[in-house]
Amino acid sequence: MQQNVIFVDDAATLSTFCDELADSSWLAIDTEFQRENTYFPQLCLLQIANQDCVGVIDPLAINELTPLRNLLLNTGVTKVLHAAKQDMEIFYHLWGEVPAPLFDTQVAAALLGGKDQIGYAGLVESVFSIKLDKSMTRTDWRQRPLSSEQLHYAEQDVRYLGELYVKQKLQLQQLKRLTWVEEDCTALVDLGLYRP
Repeated sequence: MQQNVIFVDDAATLSTFCDELADSSWLAIDTEFQRENTYFPQLCLLQIANQDCVGVIDPLAINELTPLRNLLLNTGVTKVLHAAKQDMEIFYHLWGEVPAPLFDTQVAAALLGGKDQIGYAGLVESVFSIKLDKSMTRTDWRQRPLSSEQLHYAEQDVRYLGELYVKQKLQLQQLKRLTWVEEDCTALVDLGLYRP
């Protein structure tokens, strides 16, 4: 799957980008955040992809995130995340709500017979035989400007997520286990999990 990559660091581009994604049936989502020296995690970068494009959004450069909020809280679009709980916590602290419906590829992998708690890179490697560079995992995402290595790392975190979703959903349907994942993911969007 070849996707265009766009870096979004102003309100006008964010609004246009969110409008373009509004009709997607699913969106792959990941966040980069900082939680050292902060009471709540600070959102530093947000990546979104559909089948056509990948957007790397800089929320530290944009004051008005309403188009992003409207997109992520649109219940007509499935949000695909891997190990979603920390990301959901960030959205809850931003908006008092979390994106739904949710499909967590880590949950799905376990219900398809994979390892519990498998990381995204491990899952991508096992499914697609693609080895992702995880050297930027502990980087300071608050620093600006972001390096080309950081941006590449960030977009890779959603580049294969949608393909995983499509493949896993089909396998789960064939095994008659899709409702199992849906039940677990419904529990992950319970706001009670994220209230301090």
